Amino acid sequence: MPADNATNNDQAKDESDSTKNPAGGSIFNGGKDYAASAERAAQGISDNTPGTGTGDWDEENETVSGSASAYVHKLESGREPWLMRQTAHGALDVMGGFLAPFFQGVQKTADEQLKVSSDPKTTSDMASAAKGTAYQKVKEDGVKIEREDRPTIDKETQDALKKAHYRTEGAFLVCKFGAKAYDVALDPSGHKAYVVTDDGALYGVDLTTGVKRKVITSEALGATRGVAVDTNNKAYVTDFGGKRLLQVDLSTGETQVILKDVTAQGIGLDGNGKAYITDAGTAELFEVDLKKKEKKSIIGELGEQASGVALVLDENGKAQKAYTGHWWAAGDLFEIDLTAATPTKQPVTKADYSPDVAVDGAGTAYVCDHSADILYKVDLKSRKRREAVKSAAGAFSPFGIALDTDNGVAYVCTYEGQLWRFSLSTLQSPELIEIVTT
Repeated sequence: MPADNATNNDQAKDESDSTKNPAGGSIFNGGKDYAASAERAAQGISDNTPGTGTGDWDEENETVSGSASAYVHKLESGREPWLMRQTAHGALDVMGGFLAPFFQGVQKTADEQLKVSSDPKTTSDMASAAKGTAYQKVKEDGVKIEREDRPTIDKETQDALKKAHYRTEGAFLVCKFGAKAYDVALDPSGHKAYVVTDDGALYGVDLTTGVKRKVITSEALGATRGVAVDTNNKAYVTDFGGKRLLQVDLSTGETQVILKDVTAQGIGLDGNGKAYITDAGTAELFEVDLKKKEKKSIIGELGEQASGVALVLDENGKAQKAYTGHWWAAGDLFEIDLTAATPTKQPVTKADYSPDVAVDGAGTAYVCDHSADILYKVDLKSRKRREAVKSAAGAFSPFGIALDTDNGVAYVCTYEGQLWRFSLSTLQSPELIEIVTT
């Protein structure tokens, strides 16, 4: 190979090698090496540029001794600082006064960074210090999120999410009571349930949180059996032992007697200010005008311990049919036609020990059987019933039931003092729901 080509190839190799990272991948060593190369290049330019040597004025011979270019550079350097340097000599000052020190600074910084990165303790200390500073800043200044900064969901979206959740949850224990829970009713909004217990208490239950609060009434409610709630925030409670029908203002707790001398158990409300109650003593179904506080008999011979009133209403809120069961006795589920001039009844299916009944208005009834510990589903057209819910472990004695068809759920209270929520879509499936209540 010719000597010139060999020299050129070696030079190219050296230049190629000079771009490689001598630290085996360390960006700090690499940065340091590149800065050193740049500094050497700057120094080389300075050394080989006219005006970079030494030159002085010789007074005796009236001439320049040394480099004339260097002498001119020296003269230019003495100009006023504010004058613009536009000569090559000015550029040399920039190179000597800025570039070389700059590249020296880069090398020093790279050395320091390499030292820090190679020492885990130093890096950890730096991170800890930053964390501590941030924590102290938050601690001193505090963090406050204004109401307008908080994320919000409109009511329509909230209701849609709740409905979707309810329809897919299957079975859910909402809350427990310290006494037997005899009946449950829902307020029209579907946000609260009202439950009466065997110790004469009325509870309001937030169905979103499960929090329950006892309603403080102005008069004792007695031996409570049934409860219903109207659109005016009034609850109607049957007092079996005191033979009364009571009205409770849910806003104030004020209580008044609507009827006396009626052994009332089950109760249902229409949309026109009327209540329908079963009398366990006379086995009758009564219609009660809540405003006039008057009652009239609709039909009798409903069997022993007549209880549980479920109504089917028309679009105007008028009762079309009623379904009744039996509190603590064997008997049938009766369907009563309220539209006939003389109301009639017919048995639908067996409904032993069925203190409460609910209907969905679409041909299905749900019947509580607290003796067999089963919630039954009844097809009102075929008159067939099947088990819908029972316990796999622990007691489940359903006493009261209320349907929220808008949200697709049923609420069931039990002799064991529990309030359950069941998805109607799950109840409508052919499979049996088995729950654990212990």
